[in-house]
Amino acid sequence: MLAEKTKYYYGELDKNCAEALLLAANEVYGLDISETDINLFAGFGGGMGCQSTCGALSGVMGILSKLYGDKPKDEFRAICGEFVSKFQSRLGSISCDELSAKYKTEADRCIKAVVMTAEVLEEYINKLEGKTSAPAGEGCTLSADDIKRVKGLGFLQHKGTNKFNGRIITRNGRITDKECAVIAEAAKLYGDGHMMFTTRLTVEVSGIDYDNIDAFRAFLAKAGLETGGTGSKVRPVVSCKGTTCQYGLYDTYELSEAAHEMFFHGYSSVALPHKFKIAFGGCPNNCVKPNLNDIGIIGARVPGYDDSKCRGCKVCQIEKACPIGAARLTDGKLVIDETACNNCGRCIAKCPFHCSDDGAYGWKIYIGGRWGKKVAEGKMLRKVFASKQEVLDTIEKAILLFRSEGKSGERFADTINRIGFEKAEAMLLSDELLKRKKEILGINVVGGATC
Repeated sequence: MLAEKTKYYYGELDKNCAEALLLAANEVYGLDISETDINLFAGFGGGMGCQSTCGALSGVMGILSKLYGDKPKDEFRAICGEFVSKFQSRLGSISCDELSAKYKTEADRCIKAVVMTAEVLEEYINKLEGKTSAPAGEGCTLSADDIKRVKGLGFLQHKGTNKFNGRIITRNGRITDKECAVIAEAAKLYGDGHMMFTTRLTVEVSGIDYDNIDAFRAFLAKAGLETGGTGSKVRPVVSCKGTTCQYGLYDTYELSEAAHEMFFHGYSSVALPHKFKIAFGGCPNNCVKPNLNDIGIIGARVPGYDDSKCRGCKVCQIEKACPIGAARLTDGKLVIDETACNNCGRCIAKCPFHCSDDGAYGWKIYIGGRWGKKVAEGKMLRKVFASKQEVLDTIEKAILLFRSEGKSGERFADTINRIGFEKAEAMLLSDELLKRKKEILGINVVGGATC
């Protein structure tokens, strides 16, 4: 980690060799070195300007002084002398002139020598502090409790190593340009420089060392970003771009962000039998696959058809507009099959004689969907919900239902299958669960999610 940070300060921010090591060590070891203190080492670059003693080595002396300078004089001198010996053994010299001839390039200056110095120093400090670390590719030195602790914070282990992917929460996959820059900087400073979006629209930074997880989280927190999204609890809420999509029937970002605050944040300390996923779709196109989530909300528009205005046109514009064939001209009159209509709203205002100008907006809710080794398609509750509050209340009731009726390790789909869809639906369409909220939240629940 020290080497990566040193490389950043030297290569990216153009600091001299002594300054780069001091800045990196200040961040990694919390040395509380001020900018004025750093400036005191400005003259040590380039071997004190005359290619004498290596500036990187001079910077290390400053770091060791800050860390161990309060030890007895003889002990501290021995520490410094031992490091100089290790430095000379690894790099071949302590002379800037000789090291420049060996390592310096026109493109990168002495970056190789400076990074090697950081590696030697980190190994040396680990030895002095009695720490052990597994060399790259040689296994994991962490306990099961260590791995479990950070997993709860959104960090998933690279199997067999001390490295992790850190999961950063977004607002339905949306991040600002400033947040994007911070995530990229964090990936460079603490990870391996790679970022990827998950299917739940979070951002993962890979290659984060266990010892750097707290620093990684603190760096993100300065920009208001958080990690998480794992465990037996409500997961980050996702939605499609129905807010701006031509087919969107409501503001998906607005409603899904309200749900994200209420349930991902509001229920963050509430254990569930397993993970619980919520998805918002703007229309029946189902781009975000709401019906394959534990609870899925899909925008709907129920056509208001006035058959008295229908003139039985030879080419019916409503029939033509219906993408699934639910509207058909029959015996000179338009007939809409309500059992086939998916409430996409495409037919609204298509009739030149205004027989379908109106349409009631609402939401369909599906429960018990899941993806993975066992696939289950969610079943729709028997009503079209007319208000946002009804939608949010139903989501909360579903969470409470899962907590009260679910068994550890089973998904919501399994709970519904076990108690029966009709019973689950009746509970969700009544207010009994909300009345029992305090009681249900007091139940001891052991989660069974493994990721």
